[in-house]
Amino acid sequence: MKRVAVIGGGLAGLTCAHELKRRGVQSLIFEASGRTGGRDRAAPFFLSPDLFRNTFRLLEDLGLYRDVTQISPHAGQVYRGRVYHHRVASATGLLGFRGLNIADKVMLPRMAYLLAKFGSHLDFHHPESGLDFDRETVASFVKRELSQNVLNYVAGPLISTLFFYGSEETSNWLYLVLARHMYNTRMSTLRGGIRRIADRLSENLETAANQSVRTLAADGDSYLINGQRFSAVVLAVPGNAVLEIPGTRDLLSEEDRQFLGSCEYQRVVSVRIQTAKPADGHCYALSIPRVEGFRAATVSFHDYIDPSIVPDGRGLLTISGGGPTLTANDLIEDLRKLYPIEPETTEIQEWKSAMPKFPPGRYRQIASFHKRERRPGLFFCGDYLLGPFIEAAITTGMSAAERIREGEGAAHLDSL
Repeated sequence: MKRVAVIGGGLAGLTCAHELKRRGVQSLIFEASGRTGGRDRAAPFFLSPDLFRNTFRLLEDLGLYRDVTQISPHAGQVYRGRVYHHRVASATGLLGFRGLNIADKVMLPRMAYLLAKFGSHLDFHHPESGLDFDRETVASFVKRELSQNVLNYVAGPLISTLFFYGSEETSNWLYLVLARHMYNTRMSTLRGGIRRIADRLSENLETAANQSVRTLAADGDSYLINGQRFSAVVLAVPGNAVLEIPGTRDLLSEEDRQFLGSCEYQRVVSVRIQTAKPADGHCYALSIPRVEGFRAATVSFHDYIDPSIVPDGRGLLTISGGGPTLTANDLIEDLRKLYPIEPETTEIQEWKSAMPKFPPGRYRQIASFHKRERRPGLFFCGDYLLGPFIEAAITTGMSAAERIREGEGAAHLDSL
């Protein structure tokens, strides 16, 4: 009987198992923790449907699309220690950015020109089409093509508030894709929380919770995991955790081991805070540029994003930041500098491997990883193989399931 092991119960693994079931293939998800979903709580909203197209396809398939709600695209930004509001993803919104002088604003049409010029090479789902742009950092590109202030208050915050790492360590290709989709973007969320995706996926899937993989080994044309036999294996854990699975190194080439060993992630700390009333009330999120000297990167206002999860008149927000030494107290101190609030309850969340990093050259390495031949029946999925979004996890999960049923994967399964 065809049976696939999916190691990792985050959104990538859950999506892969879901897609396999739709294709009539049985799977078992090995999840080391007590809950599935992985880092799903780290993202409170979706970007445009044209960028998050597979996410929206999955929502429709799960019967959740009717619960997608639009978010009014108003954001806040810190400038010289104060909070200012603007409408994102519009020309007038960019022109209203504090921190940009007239010379900077005159340069903004050049960004539109660059995006139009390079647009055919900026497909998030097909990074191989834009590898020529995977050669320099966001910081280098924006300073050369635009200005230092545009980097400080437009490009830099776009990277740091979404991914919690800096423009000086991020591939220019990723920024160009983001910038392309941030014009006239539509913000949305899932009523009740994005966590509902993992909950719905888990309902009809077989999951071995609290069960780590103790042994993984090839046995002829199949695989043995903790003594159970499977026709194929999908490694759906974060990239920096793949080689920690016992037996994995023996199944991989030296090139694959080097690629996985070089996967880097940013540590992120978040504090979810309930207050007597909304702290802001005018935006879905606050961007905190690094040049402002705060340790926090962003504040997400859940009372604005999804009022259904907050009692009338009360406030709920999450303040987040990244870095190896950041603490929850650091974040709360920063929040009090910006808003006169007194937390009623706090919930701290730390992800040691929250956001995969994509420095210059990383997409070239990913393209090579996908092209390499390896042992039949061994597959990978996860955001580190595409980009630091929910969309990447879901897309690579779908792709792994498709490869199992077609081509090499289908031939291998049908022979068992």
